[in-house]
Amino acid sequence: MGVIKSALEIAMENSKGIEANKELVEQNRLRDEGRKLVSKVLEDPSFDLKGALKGYEAAKGRLVKEGLLQSLLANLVLPLDEFAMKDTKRLGEAVAATVTDTRKVGMIFSQLEGFFKEYVAERKRLVDAVERQYAPKLKKKEEDLSRQMGRQVKINPAADPEFQSIVRQYLSQLDTKYGESLDGAKEEIRAAFAKSP
Repeated sequence: MGVIKSALEIAMENSKGIEANKELVEQNRLRDEGRKLVSKVLEDPSFDLKGALKGYEAAKGRLVKEGLLQSLLANLVLPLDEFAMKDTKRLGEAVAATVTDTRKVGMIFSQLEGFFKEYVAERKRLVDAVERQYAPKLKKKEEDLSRQMGRQVKINPAADPEFQSIVRQYLSQLDTKYGESLDGAKEEIRAAFAKSP
C-alpha cells in the first residue's frame, strides 16, 4: 500500500522550484496600500492625502497612486439620490492628488456634479411618470382585491411586483445611457493619470 499524502504535502511537492516574483509581490502590495487610502479619504474629510502620498519615492508612489485611482474610480458610480452625491467632491479631490493636470480633473468633476444632479432628477421624474401611468391599473387591482376581501384594500406601488418590474426596466435603460457617459469621464481621468509622471 502506498503512502497517503496530505493536500499540503502534494502542494509543496508541486510548487518546488517555483519562486515568488518578489518584484510583482511588492508592486501588488503598493497598489493595495493605495486602495486602502480610499477608505481614509472617504471616512475622514481632514485626511491629508497629498501628505500621505509624498511619503513614497517616485516609482513606489506611482504604484500607490495607481491602486488609489483604481479604487477611486470603482467608487465613482451613478448616485441613487442627492445624499449619495456627497462623496463626489472628495473623490474629485483625491483623484486630483494622483495626476499632474489637476485643472482637467477639476473640470471633469465639476461636469460630473452637474451630470449626477441631472441623473438623480431624471431618475425621480421617470419613477413619478411610471407611477402616474400605472395608477389606473393599480386602482383596478385595489378595487378587485377590495371586492374579494370585503373591505377597502390599498396597495403600495413599491410593493407591487409588476410596477417594480416596469420601474426596473426603465431605470436599467436610464443607467445604461448615463453609465456610458460616466465611463467616458473615467477614461478621461485614466488618460490624465497615464500622462502624469
